[in-house]
Amino acid sequence: MEGSEQMANIEWRQVTFHYPDSEAPALSQLNLSVHAGEFVVICGPSGGGKSTLLRLLKREVSPGGRLAGTILLDGVEVQHLSPKAAASAIGLVMQHPDNQLVVGVVEHELAFGMENLGMPRSLMQRRMAEIAGFFGLEPLLSRSVDELSGGQKMTVNLASVLMLQPQVLLLDEPLAQLDPLAARELLGLIKRLNDEWGITVIMSEHRIDDLLPLADRIVRLERGAIGFD
Repeated sequence: MEGSEQMANIEWRQVTFHYPDSEAPALSQLNLSVHAGEFVVICGPSGGGKSTLLRLLKREVSPGGRLAGTILLDGVEVQHLSPKAAASAIGLVMQHPDNQLVVGVVEHELAFGMENLGMPRSLMQRRMAEIAGFFGLEPLLSRSVDELSGGQKMTVNLASVLMLQPQVLLLDEPLAQLDPLAARELLGLIKRLNDEWGITVIMSEHRIDDLLPLADRIVRLERGAIGFD
């Protein structure tokens, strides 16, 4: 991305985190900066801290435990963001799509987040048309989410998150439940969002072969610390 002078969009500064039932920290004095518009892949073994790193940034799903250090979005500590700013600035797509689907019909699923934030209906309709067009979801809008394939459910989840126009997109092992074709299609959409919309992408993933040509950086976490960046 152009201009390394640009302020880091996201920073974890000396972050240590303990889960309540664990003596060993899930993250240990971790320092990481991600610049606006970067595509960063977080990899490493299970239990290395990947999901914890992402969830601490997304306040609504932040795990319970003891946190030391500072997590910043554009220079503001994440816990000091207003609820509306926190909900809309950072989007999260989880590994199991069924855990994130909350209503029965695709169109209502896309609108759910914007309705919760009280956005005007005209804005919702405009964004719905734009997002449905980008993701090719027009034929599915009236369908029940129960009828969709795993790849389609994941695309609906991603589209729902994008309706709030986040600056940052977090993806926690989004390929784990998908077959190879659906995984490639999802990666293509994510790369387009990064390239065409300038969204900062931070994705945790075990299988990184398909991601190497797409990502700007690979960060490997081992036992809660950065082993490679």
